[in-house]
Amino acid sequence: MPVIGPVPDGVPIVLLVEDEPAVRGLFAMSLRKDGYFVVEASNGAEALAVIEQTGRVDLVVTDVVMPVMKGTELAQRLREKFPALRFIFVSGYVVHDELGPNAELLQKPFLKGDLLKRVTAVLGPPQSSPA
Repeated sequence: MPVIGPVPDGVPIVLLVEDEPAVRGLFAMSLRKDGYFVVEASNGAEALAVIEQTGRVDLVVTDVVMPVMKGTELAQRLREKFPALRFIFVSGYVVHDELGPNAELLQKPFLKGDLLKRVTAVLGPPQSSPA
């Protein structure tokens, strides 16, 4: 897991959880280019460790179907500590799981701009200088 540098005060943190490295890299690069501070994890267990390291996350963008821990299980565990945490679930499959509060689904395939619109709707406009 990469070491995460300090996050400037007031800058929202997006935790991106995706088991496919190419997809995760593309989404992360796109969100960073548009001004969001993004931390990455390849699965649910790694995502829990990332939150321990950062101390906070404002939005979790997570795949639903992943090895180690499903995105919905990750959300349940995070909500125990952070009940107001917001989630955008992404999936290429039909999702039958309950997504829970403060959550929405973005069905794959989608365009990078679709993800940016959803993140902006949840967090507000990106910061003026990319992180």
